[in-house]
Amino acid sequence: MPTKQTTKKSPVRTAVPSHRGPLLRLSPSSDAPDPKDLAAVRRWRKGLKGPTAIDLFCGAGGLSLGLKQAGFAVLVGADNDERAVETHTASVGGMGYAGDLSDPVDFLEHLEGWGIDSVDLLAGGVPCQPFSRAGQSKIRDLVRAGARGVDDHRASLWRSFMDVVARLHPRVVLVENVPELPVWDDGAVLVGFLESFKDLGYSVTARVIDCFEHGVPQHRARLFIIASRDVADFQWPEPKRKHTTLRDAIGDLPVVPGGQRHETLRYRARRPLTPFQKRMRAGLPRSSRSVIHDHITRAVRHDDWEAYGELEQGQTYADLPQRLRRYRSDIFTDKYKRLAWDELSRTITAHLAKDGYWYIHPEQHRTLSVREAARLQTFPDHVRFAGAPSHRYRQIGNAVPPMMAESIGRAIIATMGRPAKTRTTASAGIRLDLLRWHRRNARSFPWRGSRLNPWHVLMAEMCLHRTRADQVAPVFEALLKIAPTPEDMVSRADSALEAMKSLGLRWRAENLIKVANALVDELDGRVPDSDLELRMLPGVGDYVSQAVLCFGFGRRATLIDTNTSRIVGRLMGREKTRRWQLRLDLYGLAGEDGPDAAFNYGLLDLGALVCKSSNPECDVCPLQSNCATGSGGETATTVAVNEEVMCINER
Repeated sequence: MPTKQTTKKSPVRTAVPSHRGPLLRLSPSSDAPDPKDLAAVRRWRKGLKGPTAIDLFCGAGGLSLGLKQAGFAVLVGADNDERAVETHTASVGGMGYAGDLSDPVDFLEHLEGWGIDSVDLLAGGVPCQPFSRAGQSKIRDLVRAGARGVDDHRASLWRSFMDVVARLHPRVVLVENVPELPVWDDGAVLVGFLESFKDLGYSVTARVIDCFEHGVPQHRARLFIIASRDVADFQWPEPKRKHTTLRDAIGDLPVVPGGQRHETLRYRARRPLTPFQKRMRAGLPRSSRSVIHDHITRAVRHDDWEAYGELEQGQTYADLPQRLRRYRSDIFTDKYKRLAWDELSRTITAHLAKDGYWYIHPEQHRTLSVREAARLQTFPDHVRFAGAPSHRYRQIGNAVPPMMAESIGRAIIATMGRPAKTRTTASAGIRLDLLRWHRRNARSFPWRGSRLNPWHVLMAEMCLHRTRADQVAPVFEALLKIAPTPEDMVSRADSALEAMKSLGLRWRAENLIKVANALVDELDGRVPDSDLELRMLPGVGDYVSQAVLCFGFGRRATLIDTNTSRIVGRLMGREKTRRWQLRLDLYGLAGEDGPDAAFNYGLLDLGALVCKSSNPECDVCPLQSNCATGSGGETATTVAVNEEVMCINER
């Protein structure tokens, strides 16, 4: 319930009238216990019904609210944004934790104090930008410039999330993120997340879902990752046939001008006109059923008001007369966007906190109000948002639509209600056949010895770049004697260069010397065990990094080269595959044990000896019965593998 409002004015920086508007403060929900009264918390905890959930990086609580509507008892919402946590505890209930989640120690201590040592579902929208290729590139530049260290605060948030998973060991974990994540770093980011869960004993599936398929009145695609243990296989919710339009969503709200600041107004229509509007009004107290809150809008500049008047529904900045264009129309083609009544809204984002040009009302010459944005995100009208209007817009834009979360939540509860079954997957058979063949046909090379360390593997993999293995073997054996450590490579650089001369590509040999220098100067001669740090080394790319992690450190890793790409393409019957999808295919084909050294060595040798680029020996291939190409067509097993691996829908 609202408790207090104050008004602040901010300094004028532009020609747009600037007025921060009311600061709304909210009280915790009536069914939320006092977090400082531990006895009350534990009594409340014992009285809850249904499966329990905790929401990390909860924001305003869109995910939590949907889970609650699905039947979960949300115990805690945690975020570093105090206003968002205030919103969460007011609308969802339970307890709120506002603090730094990059180190989960304090949060876990709070859970222990509240008597929470287990939970059925751990959910969260974990920030992942530093794991993307763009994020890694920026980090590398800053590190090399000396402007920052290797560690990234946001990357630690993922590690903290997994620490909480390891401590609570929930039956199901739900992660929500941007739909671009599967393509980041050619799929390596998503594979890394799947590996993190697999290390903790979880089975994982993932899918990009268009939220409008679940009643959300906007174009909004999101990635959902479901990790589960000791429960039945997760079944994704079926999409709805009928879509909710903008008119369905906000057509009952009153007409208001730009700069409207009254917190409470009467509904445009006394009764809801559509099923969606009826749902949005449900839960309002009897005394407030005729009024709408938060229907406040931004002030509108005179030239913007004139421009809005020229736009028909669905038109954008490029449709404006030249005299009204303040920006380059070849760059800002959709700087303005007038929404259309009978269509979906464009994606509601946190950018609404800065301006609303992408969200011009279909008829009124203004941008969307706070309440309209909340409706399009499917927040019920009884939910209020703490802070000034800009804070509210940001909370709404960052949220998971509650109706989408409810669909996922109901599917999770259904999964929990079914017994777990032993799975026999198509990929398990492929892995078994490959390893059985490899035990009889493995190639022997000096860099595959069990006594080799990560430095030796790094040397071998850099030498193998664009060179046949039989040429590298004698050179590698010589390097083992000349430079058994990075320090030896630095001190005996001339001898090492001479030994590598027969391989050609002098730049590659010089890169190996540079790598040794970097290891000695920056890491005390230690080969790093993270993909990001490895790729910062001169001449080390994706394949070498993954090979070192796999063969040098015993990690599971997906190795993408011409051999593995060719095998996967033939198995799946695809001539061309995007690199990120190829990585996911490889990961899926490796089976439950994942792409470990045994699987990767087997795949590399199969590509060199049998599944060759020209004249492949399909009649002796151990995977022929599973191969869409070698068997002359798509097999039942290949279809099953495709269904298992292709869990990411490309939109």
